[in-house]
Amino acid sequence: MSRRVAVQLYYDVTSPYTWLAFEVLCRYRRPWQMDLKLQPVFLGGIMNTSGNTPPGFLPARGRYMTKDLKRLSSFMDVPVQSSDECWQYIISKGTLQAQRFLTAVDQNSNEHLEEISRCLWMRLWSKPSQEIHEQQTFMKICIDVGLSQQKAEELCELAKTVEIKDRLKARTQDVLDIGAFGLPVITTQLPQFEKPQMFFGSDRLELLAHCLEKPWLGPSPEQQSKL
Repeated sequence: MSRRVAVQLYYDVTSPYTWLAFEVLCRYRRPWQMDLKLQPVFLGGIMNTSGNTPPGFLPARGRYMTKDLKRLSSFMDVPVQSSDECWQYIISKGTLQAQRFLTAVDQNSNEHLEEISRCLWMRLWSKPSQEIHEQQTFMKICIDVGLSQQKAEELCELAKTVEIKDRLKARTQDVLDIGAFGLPVITTQLPQFEKPQMFFGSDRLELLAHCLEKPWLGPSPEQQSKL
């Protein structure tokens, strides 16, 4: 019997490339017999602490990213759409409130974390891009995924607490200690190493499969298995 593997994905919904990795890893839960742990962190803190610069801030790279994301959206079957409005929103508002909210969801409604994360990515990385920092937005998403009004209110209030703010800071520091300088960061324990190993980028999933000794069936394994 193939062994089960544990994989952690550190993510922030500000990153479209992380959305790509998120969706593909979710599809591989069954083929890889994988326990996937979603770990919300704050990309702004990672960039500042590591001294990295957002790729979109370099004009030539920003223009390339627009084309790149369009190609990857089709290839990976993830509806990411880059726009000037989205980038302006990220620069002016950021995703700190969204990441605190996801941290609250992770703590108190973990079974809904995947779906709520996806909803936030869908709002931000669609055309037209929509805000993801207002409490009314968090409330609507919670209700849309099946949570009660009371539970949605509890999560919104929890997201404002020092406990959740500190938890997000601590988890962000954890991934920095691993060696993060951007996102997505994927970690897993490989038998030949004492410490968990880090993989950076949505283009390292095939390498991750190789290191885990698991099959790589492309970005949509369920479709490949039917061929």
